[in-house]
Amino acid sequence: MNKPRVDLFVFADALGWAQAVQRDFLRDLLPHRSKCDTLLGYSCTCDPSILTGTLPEAHGHFSFFVFDPAQSPFGAAKRLGWLPDLIAAHHRVRNQVSKWWQKKLGYTGYFQLYSVPFRHLPWLDYTEKHDLYEPGGIIGGQEAIFAAWERSGKPWSRSDWRQDDQTNVARLLAELEEGEIELSYLFTSKLDATMHAHGTTGPAVDAAFARFGDWMRQIEATARAHYQEVRIHLFSDHGMADTQENSRMLRDFESLGLRYGHDYAAVWDSTMVRFWFPGGDAIRSKIEAWLRDRPEGRILTDEELQAHGCLFSNRRYGEMWYLLKPGTIFVPSFMNQRHVPGMHGFDPQDPDSAACWLTNHDHYPAPARIEQIHHVMREAAQT
Repeated sequence: MNKPRVDLFVFADALGWAQAVQRDFLRDLLPHRSKCDTLLGYSCTCDPSILTGTLPEAHGHFSFFVFDPAQSPFGAAKRLGWLPDLIAAHHRVRNQVSKWWQKKLGYTGYFQLYSVPFRHLPWLDYTEKHDLYEPGGIIGGQEAIFAAWERSGKPWSRSDWRQDDQTNVARLLAELEEGEIELSYLFTSKLDATMHAHGTTGPAVDAAFARFGDWMRQIEATARAHYQEVRIHLFSDHGMADTQENSRMLRDFESLGLRYGHDYAAVWDSTMVRFWFPGGDAIRSKIEAWLRDRPEGRILTDEELQAHGCLFSNRRYGEMWYLLKPGTIFVPSFMNQRHVPGMHGFDPQDPDSAACWLTNHDHYPAPARIEQIHHVMREAAQT
């Protein structure tokens, strides 16, 4: 006897509304479709919001690195500070060093040092120390959705974000064959990786979307064979934009001769830079004036940060934020040393930034912004 119903929540990193519309992606399978606004920031901002239903200033996550020398676990990195950035930031070097440091520190969350200069690491702390998907993983103490699923009494499953997409899809298909689960969360990241590497168009991207579409059809057919009703909800955390321009702001700023950790501190993400001012108001004024003369972007106001749910009362993630125009990235940055064809993390209102909500079931209210996806997942467990 088939179970009455299964709700499948499929997370597709960087599957933006613009791509869903342009490709008419899976319209026959998932006919109920809407734009879902994203938040300022990156996946490390958005994913905790989806999992908890709260905004960054509540759940405490925004970016991986913050200025906090008293809590920095990277004191030993100063011994590597003499290495040239192009060598020290090479992905093979960074991957090995990151693995060693993660094991040493016992961090269970996503951990990657990216291209942060070793000489700056002793001034910085890392925020995602614990697995977001496990109890106790959210800085603000909120529960992830899976706690509510567990309390519902319905059998549920969740894929492993550390595994590749094919492995996670195969696991879900096996679970559907058994016909026991009633709620499931499938994590996928290949679309994001492919569009970072190639931009939003081209043969490799077309192939990635085709493969994902095939998986979704296989999932739907397998579920139909074992359940009376199959509800599929495909969603993302943000979209993706093609990179049109590289900014050398980091190199230009370093020519000012200010002392990192003494006069100022900064974290140069791919599309924004966040500053702290241990050197006081005079340094702040000098940097602010310099930023206002740059044409690549703008300083974000407190009103904008508040509207995005990112006005942290303790200014933990920065005392001044500068956001690049859509399509422009820092090269180099603390995330990348070279050109990246596709990027996200721009103004949430830019058309390429929006996430998507695609489903075959229209009885749940469509989420208008990504933190509301949590409410749909909670309702699915209660009905």
